[in-house]
Amino acid sequence: MIRSGITSLFTTADKILFIFSFVAIISSYSYFWQSTPANYAIVKSSQQDPLLINLDEAKVHQIKGSLGISTLEVKDGKIRFTTSPCRNKICIQSGWHNHGGDVTACLPNLISVQLSSKQSKANYDAIIF
Repeated sequence: MIRSGITSLFTTADKILFIFSFVAIISSYSYFWQSTPANYAIVKSSQQDPLLINLDEAKVHQIKGSLGISTLEVKDGKIRFTTSPCRNKICIQSGWHNHGGDVTACLPNLISVQLSSKQSKANYDAIIF
């Protein structure tokens, strides 16, 4: 006798394997891609010493880069580029950043912003201009 429908496609072992795989994927996602809010940002520029910015203080920072001045805005635990002398303004279009381990940069102006917290770890080895 031929069974019809989807029940004939999967055995009990297939169903167990599917459920186990689904649980493993969800567990991996929650473990490896968890994000923590950043407490501070480290701003590096080719034209000045590194700057440590507290993300709890709302403030506007002027950073001197190789092309000119870029402006960083800090507000509500987040940071973003608001102005920059670069041509395409990709750094401005990237928007707000607030997760520990995030990195944003204005590459033409040689400015990088690395967000960090006490709990976060970097997802990269190094940043090189």
